Amino acid sequence: MPRSRAGTSRRSLLGKLGAGLLLSGCDLARGGVPARAAEPSGALHSLAELERWTPDWHLAPAVPEALPMPAAAGAGEPLAGFYGALAQLEARRATQPVLIVQFGDSHTAGPFFIARLRELFQARYGAIGPGRLPPGQAPRFYRPALVQVEQQGAWTAANALRAGTPGPFGIAGYRLRGSAAGSRILLRSTEPEGFDRFSLDVLVQPGGGQFRLSLDGEAGPVLRSRAPEPRRAPVPLDLPRRFREVAVEVMGDGPVELLGWGVERRGPGVLVEGHGINGATIDMLSNLDQAILADDLAARPPALILLAYGTNEAVDAGLDAEAYAAQLTARVRALRRMAPRSAMLLIGAPDSARRVGRHPRGCGGWAPLPGLAAVKLAQRRVAAAERLGFWDWAEVTGGICRLDALTRGAPKMVQDDHVHMTADGYRFSAERLFDRLMRRQGTPLAGSV
Repeated sequence: MPRSRAGTSRRSLLGKLGAGLLLSGCDLARGGVPARAAEPSGALHSLAELERWTPDWHLAPAVPEALPMPAAAGAGEPLAGFYGALAQLEARRATQPVLIVQFGDSHTAGPFFIARLRELFQARYGAIGPGRLPPGQAPRFYRPALVQVEQQGAWTAANALRAGTPGPFGIAGYRLRGSAAGSRILLRSTEPEGFDRFSLDVLVQPGGGQFRLSLDGEAGPVLRSRAPEPRRAPVPLDLPRRFREVAVEVMGDGPVELLGWGVERRGPGVLVEGHGINGATIDMLSNLDQAILADDLAARPPALILLAYGTNEAVDAGLDAEAYAAQLTARVRALRRMAPRSAMLLIGAPDSARRVGRHPRGCGGWAPLPGLAAVKLAQRRVAAAERLGFWDWAEVTGGICRLDALTRGAPKMVQDDHVHMTADGYRFSAERLFDRLMRRQGTPLAGSV
């Protein structure tokens, strides 16, 4: 009798899990072209439907629409749409989250800047979780806030840093591959509230293996990642209640490749996602699969896109400011085509330096990275020409001499490499950016916040 009750309880939980799997419908009346409905009309309603999930087609996830933007980006005040979305949250008229997405290099990939920026926005406008993340422990030194990540078994990771690395790569810029039976990744919320929404991006392909999702230790049905041709298949789950952890386990009958995953809570608030890769330049965005990126940005338009590059470009002594400005402009315009109603802000590169000569001179023997001046000039020109918001990270670093002094201050704000900041430095930087963004009573112009 106890065993029967346990079985009934498990079937009930998994039935609710099945009811939460949201898939967009396929409109066969239009020749089988997938169509994304305004509401999740393709939601599954039983465990049997979940078990019959066949990811043989490419659809963007059926997720709630973002808050409406009052004006298209680039028209009038650069951040008007973003401020309008925040105003709806403050007035308690919003039912959906405001999404902020930052693309960048190691300053973004590290665990401190994005975490502090998220903390500040969520303290003021509502905390609903971390949003989308790289799959598993894909990045080195990965310590995301609000969750714990565990990875067991044999997994291989790749990222979009190099153009020659086989893709595809989605918005997170990473791909994780597992094939050995029992290989497992686990995402555990460290927030008392947990999560009631989970998203998983699966790369389905010929020969793709099976995997199992588990929630709080309760195993769900086995799903397959086999398809006639390689495609991205999103698996968005709206859950019947809040959970604390989710796991993906490989069954061992073929490779399972993941492009990303994430957790959050339904309702109004702010999501701040950081998608950074160590060593990245602005051109790394062209290494992402542009169709997948466009799907992501269209399915869930960010209220604000932050671009935080420049440090790795500045290493190039031969960097041409005009050529770099053209490259930066091309990436900005590509993003604007994909997300025409998203506000966009360019973060000016922080000061960074390298030691010159054996004997200290000037600023402790440190000089700016050779291409830094060209990068800064190009960034300001592009921000003004493209009507972007702009925040200069040099507001914190303050020039090479101050940068050197910050390596010896109390608290220490800059690491000894004179390129990266300490935890205190990144947190303070996020606070300065947040303060600038919140000064919205006036009318910021392009080229400033």
